[in-house]
Amino acid sequence: MMKHHLADDKMSVVALDEAARRWAGELEEREARRSGVSRLQARRIVARRTGLAPGTLENIKNRRTKGVRGWVLGVLQAAYVREIENEIARLSHELDMARLGVLASDDGEIQEMEAQRASLRELVG
Repeated sequence: MMKHHLADDKMSVVALDEAARRWAGELEEREARRSGVSRLQARRIVARRTGLAPGTLENIKNRRTKGVRGWVLGVLQAAYVREIENEIARLSHELDMARLGVLASDDGEIQEMEAQRASLRELVG
């Protein structure tokens, strides 16, 4: 995953477009998995949540842009960071419950959740 932030002025327009494509795709994929809906339905949910048109997300995903506008990048980056932070919170809660014995988890599952949480924290810096 890309760890660049929009403040990093060394990123090219192509790299920024790729970042937007990746963030949009990740948001759609995570929403589809979480909600159990199709990618199209997930795109509509993500669009509503971010204030972007579903067609804008589709164009970004299919590389049909001539450069993603700065505010769109900001919206996608913020939504992606929020998504990762929510996932970290969920994993932290599950870990706490597993450690307290509320959830039946073996040491392997706990270690796996800790590893997932660490890698997600790395993504958001």
